[in-house]
Amino acid sequence: MANTNGVQYGFGQYGSIHVRGTDAVSMVLGNRVFVAIQFLEDTKFNTGAAGLTPADAQLFPSSETGVSSDISANGVTTDNEVFPKGVTIYGRWTGFQLASGGVIAYIGA
Repeated sequence: MANTNGVQYGFGQYGSIHVRGTDAVSMVLGNRVFVAIQFLEDTKFNTGAAGLTPADAQLFPSSETGVSSDISANGVTTDNEVFPKGVTIYGRWTGFQLASGGVIAYIGA
């Protein structure tokens, strides 16, 4: 079996960033995306379009209005959701903006 980095890169091996504050964060490095977000304290995403922006529509949680705002078929969005300290969510997001809290966002392919 050949040794490949494909799996590792898909799981955050391109590094991570620590985010605290309400500035919008976006991924601008080629085909890179955020693949996991770990919550360092109880955290809420901004309710606007930059809240949690999916790389692929209708597959991952998003607060982006009019596009992929469903977490489940029940139409739950990240608006007003509090993600508790210690939780990690996985997916593929091109950007996000916090309303409160702090996270570590892991970068993958």
